[in-house]
Amino acid sequence: MRTSAGNSHRRLLRAATSLAVAWAAVCAEGGPPPSSQDLWSLSELDGPHDAPAPQPLPHDAPLLQHDAPFADGAGPPARSGSGFVPHGVGSRDAIVQGDPGSGSATVSPLFAAAAPQPLAATLGGDAAPYLPPAAGRVPYGPGYLTAVGRYRGLPPVAPQTISAHEPLWEVLPAPDAARGEAPLRLPHSHDCRVGEARYLADDFTPDPNVLGPCPVPGASLAPYGDKTSICGTLPICELGVPFYGSGPLPPAQTWFGRTNPAQPKFYVYGDFRTALAENNSAGNTRDVWASRLNLDVDLWLTATERFHGFWGPLDENNQFSSIFVESGEMEIEQRFSGWDETTDTLFFEGDLGYMVGGWRGIDAPFDLPIAVGLVPLFLQNGIWMDDAIVGAAATIPARNDPWLDWSNFDTTFFVGFEELTTPAFGADADEANLAGVHAFIDRRGGYIELGWAYVDDPTDRGLSYHNFAASYSRRYLNLVSSAARAIVNVGQGGPADQRTADGCLLLLENSLLTPLPYNVVPYANLFAGFDRPQALARVQGPLQNTGVNFETDLLTGYPTLDASGHNAYGGAVGVDLLGRDLDRQLILEAATVQPYGDAALRQAPGDQYAVGVRVQQVLNRAWLIRGDMMFGWLENADDISGMRAELRRKF
Repeated sequence: MRTSAGNSHRRLLRAATSLAVAWAAVCAEGGPPPSSQDLWSLSELDGPHDAPAPQPLPHDAPLLQHDAPFADGAGPPARSGSGFVPHGVGSRDAIVQGDPGSGSATVSPLFAAAAPQPLAATLGGDAAPYLPPAAGRVPYGPGYLTAVGRYRGLPPVAPQTISAHEPLWEVLPAPDAARGEAPLRLPHSHDCRVGEARYLADDFTPDPNVLGPCPVPGASLAPYGDKTSICGTLPICELGVPFYGSGPLPPAQTWFGRTNPAQPKFYVYGDFRTALAENNSAGNTRDVWASRLNLDVDLWLTATERFHGFWGPLDENNQFSSIFVESGEMEIEQRFSGWDETTDTLFFEGDLGYMVGGWRGIDAPFDLPIAVGLVPLFLQNGIWMDDAIVGAAATIPARNDPWLDWSNFDTTFFVGFEELTTPAFGADADEANLAGVHAFIDRRGGYIELGWAYVDDPTDRGLSYHNFAASYSRRYLNLVSSAARAIVNVGQGGPADQRTADGCLLLLENSLLTPLPYNVVPYANLFAGFDRPQALARVQGPLQNTGVNFETDLLTGYPTLDASGHNAYGGAVGVDLLGRDLDRQLILEAATVQPYGDAALRQAPGDQYAVGVRVQQVLNRAWLIRGDMMFGWLENADDISGMRAELRRKF
């Protein structure tokens, strides 16, 4: 009895020998060298090893014809990409082309048929979609992968993909390509036994149990693996197709073309947050009860096109409806707003390729997601940009570059004309214009982000500048997950003390992989800022993600350390503890900011230190409770402290 390792070695040796013999035999007859598909068909990795060895035929040998119907109940040959494999082929040494329904099929001239054994039975199960295409045809089927050892341990190579790592036999031209001809592409076929079924909205609901006089609880769920229904949180408003349905989707409309079917649906969802806090900042102690309501409004037209809006009816200019108690006096602030362009959004997004395909009645000729309106952009994990601007964005998605060894990358272009949030221009920032590009790149186990934007000064004070951002994230030695990031601002003129966006900010985020990587996450995040670097667009400073002591709650005015990164360095060290079911969280952290240089060029007046705690607990699928507490020691300024409890309802 041969071992699996011995089988693999013997199969590889036999495959290599067959390839060499076939190449020599065909070339000796004066014919052209065999193509990659011909060589692939010689592999015996999956065939029986006691079958007779295939015999090469001369290049000009006549084609073998099967004029008689298939006998002995063998049935028609199995479909294989652009051709068919007869049931007499056991070692992939003959490829047949033709229509089995006509009673005849044509065998490739490279080899004669071997011992009659069904190939599908040899490979096990329904193997037809994974068989090689007919000899001399360029692979185009979705299931065909050309790598040697396709059904064994070697990794597959995608068809028609050029890579610097492909072996010689993968890049040899097919006969059609060698002759300068276009590859043969057969039309799609349809199984005549498949028919259209009548639409029923409850097709996926459990069938009633009618076996016996006494129903068996749960028996009707057995066909679905004894799964149970989950009562999830539903939108407060849903029209059209339900958010969670019990059956297949209803028939679609063809308002936008038959290749871009319409499924109209309207949802309103979001969350409600209310919090009590006691904050001590700038020498004042204030008790706060604040609330905010976040509403997302979705109007879907098709699977790729929708109108989306975000509305916060209880806030205005990032100030929230609150009740304050300070120095024994109570003050009520009502921030009810119909529309606030500084915090709300409204835009259209869709895929231009699918829209064009629907208009022309063809499949999408390309992929080009676009967004137009008051568009939110979240780039570099929100550190570089987390803001909504009046403008447009477009993305070229899912590309690759073998020469640079980029397995996947997306490129996003964006322009903005109003509502930019940045301290670089003061109160006039919402009139600033910008244009930029951002790329996401996957390469060799790492993740690269590159961004550039030019921001035009609306005040004509010479403060226009270029904002660059770059980051690299990956895991090292299965021990540390790290993300290194840099934000660079250049281009502003005038005296250094009058520049508002100038310099560089370096960020390094690290987390250790423990034996419980999803439940125990120690982290150490560091930063160093030089001069006055600015994020491209965001409400809080760029150090928000460095630690909980740099992150406010955007609700009660919870105090933090200086998050600007201007002429300062420091970091945060802590541990993030998550429950076994990820239903609770405890964060313990210590942080510091160490300023340096001219006090006029930084925001922190002196050294700052803080400790912080965060606790979160899931109450059910809709309710969440959270608590935060921090204390900060500030040099040359009053100490700060904060304590808050928040209740959140998701819907």
